Formats: sequence, C-alpha cells, structure tokens
Amino acid sequence: MKEGFYEKYWSRPEGNLSDFKQKWPVLKNFIPLEKEKVILDFGCGNGAILREMAILNPEARYIGIDVSGVALEAAKKKLPATVFYKVGDGEKFPLSDKSIDFVFSSEVLEHVYDIENALSELQRVLKPGGKILLTVPYHGFIKNILITIFAFNRHFDPAGPHIRFFSKKNAFCFIEQI
Repeated sequence: MKEGFYEKYWSRPEGNLSDFKQKWPVLKNFIPLEKEKVILDFGCGNGAILREMAILNPEARYIGIDVSGVALEAAKKKLPATVFYKVGDGEKFPLSDKSIDFVFSSEVLEHVYDIENALSELQRVLKPGGKILLTVPYHGFIKNILITIFAFNRHFDPAGPHIRFFSKKNAFCFIEQI
C-alpha cells in the first residue's frame, strides 16, 4: 500500500466504507463470538469495522493494522482500548508468531503491493486452527463487461486506490499457493 496516498485518502471527510451497510450484514456472521479471542483487522482504516466487531464480541481483544497514521488516529479515538500498529507495505507485522485467533481483512488486498508478504505475515501470526476472512471486490462477469464498456477509465483509473483486480479463479488460486 502506498502510504502517502492513504494518508490523503483517510484525510477526506468521506473517508469511510461506502458499501458497509450492504456488506456488514453478511460479514458479521463470520466474526467469532467466543470470549478471549484475539482478533486482527488487517487494513483496519478508521476502525469502523473494528467498532462493529467489538459490539458483537466485547470480550475479545482487538488489534488493528493499517498503513495510514491518519486512519489509525481516527480509529484510536473510536476504540481507545484497541491496540493499533502502523505497518508499511512489505513490512513484518509487530506481532508474535501464532498469536491471533481470527484475521479479518475486507477490501484490502487489492490495495497491497507486496501481497505475498501480507499473506505470509497473516499466516505467520495466525494460531493453529485460527481462521482468516479475506474479501476482495469482484463484480461478476456481466458487471465486469459493463464496466469495461461504459466505465473503464473511471474504474481502472491509474491514480485510483485499486492496484489489483481479482476474479473468482485467480483469487482462490493465489491464496491456495501461499
């Protein structure tokens, strides 16, 4: 993730998750509800999803990682008891091996340059038997065709935040290799 870009991104007043209301009702069903779980939000941004997870399971211990100090400052205000780390793209996470019960990362991997490092670090910190929930945008075949025809320049803007694009096939194949 290019750090300077995301400092500007999270400084905008609308720096939030525009489709959160559509996605959260599905994603929240995967959040562990057992007490004393250690939950990592990789790419936590301003802490909006961490706050919702803490409402679902107030007994868990939460950790947030992001490249943006601006986003992390906003997250700290929302969740003062949560531990946050600023980690640059390609850097090692400041977490012990096998220390995390559950990793949550929604709509983040498409912003990461060193995706191999990110996935390797997630695997390193995950406890045996732990779970990872990763989501990436995929619009489906028909919508991708329509985007290509009618909104190519806007959607694939070289100055935009997305540096990777996933399909069902390449996302699963890539993750299985790690």
